[in-house]
Amino acid sequence: MRRILALFAVSVLLAMTGCASHVPSSPPSGGKISAPRTYDPKTKPYTVLGRTYYPLQSAAGYDEVGLASWYGSDFHGNKTADGRTYNMYGISAAHKTLPLGTRVRVTNLENDRSVELTINDRGPFVRGRILDLSYGAAKRLGTVERGVAKVRITALGAAPGAKRVQVVKSAIKYYHVRVGAFAVRDNAERTHRRLVAAGYTGAVINTVNRDGQILHIVQAGSFVSRDKAEAVQLRLKSQFPTCYIVS
Repeated sequence: MRRILALFAVSVLLAMTGCASHVPSSPPSGGKISAPRTYDPKTKPYTVLGRTYYPLQSAAGYDEVGLASWYGSDFHGNKTADGRTYNMYGISAAHKTLPLGTRVRVTNLENDRSVELTINDRGPFVRGRILDLSYGAAKRLGTVERGVAKVRITALGAAPGAKRVQVVKSAIKYYHVRVGAFAVRDNAERTHRRLVAAGYTGAVINTVNRDGQILHIVQAGSFVSRDKAEAVQLRLKSQFPTCYIVS
């Protein structure tokens, strides 16, 4: 897992300095166009081991319980996903989908110790784990010896001094065909794979926070013409009866 995290930190840095626009492929009928978009580096989607992760656009109301591990000397001095140098003795952590720069309170539910820290890296990419603590944070929480502990993550906001990055949106009006919203990420990914297999290779998953509930919205495509969007919606109705159009 730690080797994967090290490789990932480098890949994120390269991605953050690369092209920020993305134009999805066309569905079987053609004519699919995606709006030009500039991603905030703190929430830019990324891919590790063939799986694409879509960070939350906001951490407001975020609260999660799960297993946390920690990483130390193998990565001390390496670059983190936010471009800074990893200090194993500092107080920080890696998370797969919280925006980089988010301040959180992490509570060890096994001994009730807690620490406030900043999310500055991505990971852990190990099934069943939700957080990778720095050695310094793990020591404060009393998890160094055991290696893994059950914790609660509560979002507090952006780190002091964090810069806000403006997301540039196109002035063109687009019609988006959505096939469903899922509370469970795996269900959203199964639906996404079905769309891609059917030829909608530009299908995406957008993760949002609605009144404290995390939802994964699966979208088949975006169109400049409502007629084209309705044509796609009609074709998808047999498999996804509740699919709908938003603009």
